[in-house]
Order: sequence, then structure tokens, then C-alpha cells
Amino acid sequence: MPRTLRCRLDAVSQIEAEGTPDTWRATGSDPHFRLWPPEGRRRHRGGWVRLRADLTALDRTKLVPILYVDDGQGFRETLTIPLEGDATGIDNLVHLPRRVRGLRLDPMSGAGRFRLGHVSLTHLGPLGATAETARRRVQALPEAERAPARLLARLRDAWRAKGAAELWRDFRASARPRPVPASYTAWIDTVETPSRLSVAAMRTEIEGFRSRPRISIVMPVYNTPRRWLEAAIASVQAQAYPDWELCLCDDNSPDPQIWPLLQAFAAADPRIKLHRRTTNGRISAASNDAMALATGTYLTLMDHDDAIPDNALYEFVRILNADASVDFIYSDEDKISIDGVRYEPFFKPDWSPEALEACMYTAHLALYRMDIVRQIGGFRDECNGAQDYDFALRYTEHVRNVVHVPKVLYHWRAIPGSTAQTMDNKDYVIAAAIRGLEDRARRTGELDFARSSAFKGCFEMRRKLTERPSVSIVIPTAGRDSTVGGCTVDLLAACLDSVAATSTYPDIEFVVVDNGDLRSGTEAALARHGARRVTWSEPVFNVAAKMNLGAAAASGDILVFLNDDIAVITPDWIEAMLAQLQIPGVGAVGPKLLFETGEIQHVGVSIVDATPDHVRRGYPGDDPGHFFSTVGSRNYLAVTGACVMVRRADFEAIGGFDAGFAVNYNDVDLCLRLRERGLRSVYCAQASLYHYESRNRARTVDPVEHQRFRDRWAAKLPRDPYYGEWFEALPPTFELDPARF
Repeated sequence: MPRTLRCRLDAVSQIEAEGTPDTWRATGSDPHFRLWPPEGRRRHRGGWVRLRADLTALDRTKLVPILYVDDGQGFRETLTIPLEGDATGIDNLVHLPRRVRGLRLDPMSGAGRFRLGHVSLTHLGPLGATAETARRRVQALPEAERAPARLLARLRDAWRAKGAAELWRDFRASARPRPVPASYTAWIDTVETPSRLSVAAMRTEIEGFRSRPRISIVMPVYNTPRRWLEAAIASVQAQAYPDWELCLCDDNSPDPQIWPLLQAFAAADPRIKLHRRTTNGRISAASNDAMALATGTYLTLMDHDDAIPDNALYEFVRILNADASVDFIYSDEDKISIDGVRYEPFFKPDWSPEALEACMYTAHLALYRMDIVRQIGGFRDECNGAQDYDFALRYTEHVRNVVHVPKVLYHWRAIPGSTAQTMDNKDYVIAAAIRGLEDRARRTGELDFARSSAFKGCFEMRRKLTERPSVSIVIPTAGRDSTVGGCTVDLLAACLDSVAATSTYPDIEFVVVDNGDLRSGTEAALARHGARRVTWSEPVFNVAAKMNLGAAAASGDILVFLNDDIAVITPDWIEAMLAQLQIPGVGAVGPKLLFETGEIQHVGVSIVDATPDHVRRGYPGDDPGHFFSTVGSRNYLAVTGACVMVRRADFEAIGGFDAGFAVNYNDVDLCLRLRERGLRSVYCAQASLYHYESRNRARTVDPVEHQRFRDRWAAKLPRDPYYGEWFEALPPTFELDPARF
């Protein structure tokens, strides 16, 4: 008979008991309990258990319960079990590892009130877990389907369709808890709707605007289904900001109802201007003809089957009234189904020029100054399909002041055949975008290549190196061994061998900073690669000081700081990172780092609540990220010091790494001080390396260093410009925070 054991609760972090029994208040972003075994037992056992807890929310608090497991290496993000709960509490089947040194329950990831009286574990064993899973599967069926004959028929059909192995896998998977994911509808209800002014309130504010420029909305039209064309025009007419003109060009639509419909709209509203082509010129020609009608100071682009909310133009003009020097404004966007359901929001980063060279992220809704538009010319026929991307690439080469509006001001209609449904619907778009990127590279340097990534809509562009400077690779090391691929490996020797054997860049210098205790075999590896050796003689550990020591001994114009547990994947990793570093305004470049298991270790660093962390850490190595955030190069506040490239001149100008961050945050602090000098950090998706050692290491930060980082940067960085405030913060996943939505 399975035995049920009631855990002892210990509120160890950010949880306070209230006056009512079993009622608690979470006071911070990381509240958690330790779950101790009953008196008389030393530790929990592993295997299949039924976990029950009377955990319920109070005062509209959203619970996001997670079970952390310590298997001897501490509590860490890589060994967590999200739990599923409802209004009655938690009743989940979970599989614990063989060795369990501790359990921790996080009821939520923010402040709030909740009730928790007990947590119990019932150890089931394999047969018990199978029986309990079967019971749950049967209980989930409609009552009429639970009869033995119906169950046998269902089982027989599944067996024939899937086979025994797949059927068993599905059965086992059904036992896992299924937490409720974050909801975009909840975000709309709790964030967007309460913050939206009424049209009347917006118009009252507009009356007081110092400047009310005319905005020309360019919309090419071709054979649009009447329902969506009418909805698109109606969304423009519903704008709270009245000083607009809608410039429509019918690209000789064969549908006989299109032109009369447009004429009727224009006759009823003098702000609507029309042109009709006598031949079909495709979207670039039609857009240019529509643009020729424009008389506004500013221009925006809109597709003929999409929609904008009534505050879209108001939000843009409000920004222009606050700062007349703004050259370019863009907003967030989402998609909308033919049934009117909004989904797949794109919460964009603030101005990220390297991201724009990887994908058309600024597309909708964007506002352009007409004087710059006239300077660059209109849309180019050779980029038909990606004409707006090519247009944005050319336009942004002339801007200085860019503003991102973190509001959803565009609804991209997903109708059959549209790019909103899938990029596969329009393969010619990819080729057109590549032509635009090739020309961009030639205008701003010299083209090396431009090509599609493995994910349609994301691109890899590289300019040729204007020079090939000497590169010094500085490697701080403890000269230790580790297990890689099941074998014991001298990490430093393996790192040197990998970089030397795999890298294609010719002018590399190795500078190794050790503790003075390298073994003879490791010293032989240094000699084999001509590495310069510098010894850190202080008795205390300080990786920042060690890297500064190595940089002082290096001779290269370019410095690459590299951990000793790195192996090269892409041979041209140095060239790829140099190509980014040579772009004016770039100060630090970091690559994609993968764990030995192939999962993501680093694709950029976010900083939320003055706490740096690696985005999408632990996701699959081929994960595309949030709108290509993993597979496309882009800007972040920082990149990891496990592999970071900087110019020596910039490094010395800011005094190198701050030795006050002996272990943690010295890399992030370096990137932020470069940022204060106007230099941005870039994650280079075209460079990949393995980072072996830290996959299963407990992630701990000295509270003193964390506080030092907060004291320096919290006030200066109230928000991360490259990571939306609605996303989950700890860990940063680029997904809506399930604790709030």
C-alpha cells in the first residue's frame, strides 16, 4: 500500500505568515518554501510520487507553482518541475531523480497572498504510477466513454494507429503536470485595455498639441476581399487623430467591385485620395503611385487587409510633440485571425540596428519623415515582396533619433495565402529581402554574403572585413580537468587545441593567465601553440583582475576574453564577430554558446530588476527564439564574458574589467560601461562555440556583488530596452510572464 508522507514547511525566502492559519504573503519576486521530510526521516526518496498541496490563491493572485529538486548539486533552473493547480489545489504525478537531497516549492514568482496548509508526497513506484496515470486518463473521459467495452475499443484503435512504443510514450507523457500558459488575452485585459484612453479623451489631448502634422497613409490595393478592405479603411477612419490622408492605389484589380468601392469611400471622405493604374505594376509600383498622392509631413505604410487601433496615429503624434527631432517611430504589432482573435504579439526591442539586418522587425506600424523619404526615393521594383524591408534599410541609414512605442498599434490579418500565416506562402519575398540586404552591405561597406537562415524571414548578412587586425585571445584558467563526452579532459589544453585547429582566422595570439600551478602536460600545450603565459600571484580568486592582467600582456588590437572550457563549432567565428565589431557604434560582440548537450547557454544577456541573466538558457540549440531572437544577430545590453570580443582601445578607455566584481557581473558591467560611451553590444548568431563546464553547476551569485551591481546600475537601467517588460524575468524566456498573465 503506498504510504503518504506529509512534508514539513519552512518559509525560507520572501514569505511571511499572516494572522489566519495557513495564510501567507509573498513579499518579493522569489518566494519559496523548503519541503522537509517528516520527523524521523533524513531525506526524500526519488521515483514516482503523487504530490498534493492545498495551495490556493487569495485576492486575485496568480499562482505559478514550481518544484525545485536538489540532486546533490544545489537547487538550479535546470532541475525544476512546473506544477499544475486549480481552485482546489495541486494533485500532480511527478518523477523525482534517483538521488534527492532537497525539495523546494515556489508558489509564485511575485508578490501576493495565498493559502497553503500542507504538502504531501505519496511514493507510488512504477506499477503504482502506471495505475494512477490510467485512473486519471479514465476520469478525464466523458462518463459514457468509461465503460470497459468502450475503453478496450479506444485502446485497440490507438494501438493500431500508433503502435505499442508510441502509445506507451503518450501514456507516460500524460502523467506530467500541465501548467496553464500565459495568455495574450489576459495581457490585453490587464495591460492594454485599462491604459487605453477613450477617443474623446485622446481628442481633447490632441486639441492641446503644439504640432499637428498631416500623416499620409500609403495603402496599395489589389483584389482585396471586400470584407477586409472595408475593415482596413474603417480602421483608418476611426483614428482619434484626425489630421491624416489615406493614399490608395488600385493596382488594376481584376475584381470589378474594388474600384467602385474605393470611389465610394473617397466620395464620402475628402481625406481619402485615389489613383488607379492602367496595368498591374505589383506592389512596389502601386506603393510608389500611392506615395505620389501624399502631401503629409510624415508617412506610414499599411497593407490593404490589415487594421490599426484607434490610438495608433495619436501615439505617434504625441511622441512628435514631445520631441520634434524624432526621425523614425515604430510600434509593436500582433496578428488577427479572420474570426477577429488577436494572437502572436511581437513585443519588439528598442532601436536595434543589428537586429534590423537579421529580420524586418520594425515593419508595422512605422512612421517616416517625408523629407528623408524623398531623399532615398521610393520603393524599388527589384525588391518586390520585401520592398518595405529594403525601404526601411535605406531609410534608417539617414536617421539619428529613433523611438520605439511599446504598444500594439498594428493588427496583421492572417487570411489564407498571406505572409502573416506563414512565410512559405511567398518564397519570392526571401529572394527580394536578400537583394535588399546585399545592397545594404554595399552601401555601408563591402558585401561578403547575404543569405537566408534556416528559418524563413531571418537572414545572415556579413560585410567583408575592412582590415584583419591581430587578435589576442586571453584565457584565464585554473588548469583543471573536467569530464567532456564521458572522458577526462585537460580543459585548457583542449581549448587551445580546438581554437588553433578549427579557427580559420590567421593572426591569433594566445595569452593564458594561470595561478602558477600548471601541470607539465598543460605547459606543453601552451608551448605547442606559442601561448604567452602570465601568472596571477595573488592568493584570492579574482577573474576580472586575471583578465585585466592578460589584456595588459597581450599585443593584439582586438581582445577576445575566452573561458578555458570552450570548443569551437563554426571555424570562421572570429571573422563573424570581427565583421560585427567593425560596424561603427559596436563595442562588444559575443557568440552563441551551447552546452555539451546542445542546449543554449548564451544568446545574449537581459537585465531585469538590476539582475543580469542569460535569455532562453537551456532551450534547444536550434530554437529560433522570439521572432528570431536566437538565430539572428541582434543587440542586447550585454554579452557573456565566457567569450567576448572588444577593441583594445575601447577596453583601455574604460579601464578594463572592474576588479570589484571578482566573480560575477564583471562582463555585464564592462558592456554597460561601453554603452555609456555610446557603444552597443551585439549577439553574433553566426558564431557558435561549445561551453562545456557550467551546464550542471549550481548558479550562485555573491549577494555582495549583486548589491554592488544594483547600486551602480539600478537607477540607470530601470528597464531593459531590448527585453519587453511583459516577459518572464527569472528566467528570461521572451515569453509572457505566466505569473501575471
